[in-house]
Amino acid sequence: MDRSVFDRFPFYADMNEEDKKLLRETVIRKDIPEGQIMIGDNNRCNGIPMVMKGRLRLFRISEKGREMTIYRIREGELCLLAGVCVMGNTEYDYSIEAEKDSVLANIPTDTFRELIYRCDAFRTYVFNALAEKLILSIETIEMLIFNSIEERIMAYLQRHANADGTVKTTHEKLAVELGSSREVITRQLKSMSERGLLELRRGKIIVKIRCE
Repeated sequence: MDRSVFDRFPFYADMNEEDKKLLRETVIRKDIPEGQIMIGDNNRCNGIPMVMKGRLRLFRISEKGREMTIYRIREGELCLLAGVCVMGNTEYDYSIEAEKDSVLANIPTDTFRELIYRCDAFRTYVFNALAEKLILSIETIEMLIFNSIEERIMAYLQRHANADGTVKTTHEKLAVELGSSREVITRQLKSMSERGLLELRRGKIIVKIRCE
């Protein structure tokens, strides 16, 4: 792939020319249309996707069919969970969906391992990003344990609302993001609407009370 497309990744500028060449010559380009599932459940990772363009959503589906978003992979990022699975030679029950038309550079597992071992810039990037995701995961666990569903809904809406307090989403999408069921989300939203905390409209929710 053309070397310029790697410039958006923070580690690339600090790599030596040999490591840059290894990365450029071994990655495999993939064009993923919006909505396509890239990695199915129970499949061993066969590469680590770097997002050149677009956005991916990593999620898990429970035995009861409930879906929960784990995290998103944006432009200039790579899938850290895939990297962990490669380093540990393990499997994890997750899937990845393209939320937008995406262009990926898939790093072969051997290349990923080689760069982790010999390239300080790449290794530092991966471990720093892992630390950030771990902290985010701990915060998510704390939220699930200590916060009520209403508090979780309001926190999500406050975080994603535009200047007018509007969030374009559906009850089903909220359930996926918050690890709940659609029925629970619908019931709670109705209660919050009746108390004047928010207004429900088709395809969007308007927050009436904004936290400073």
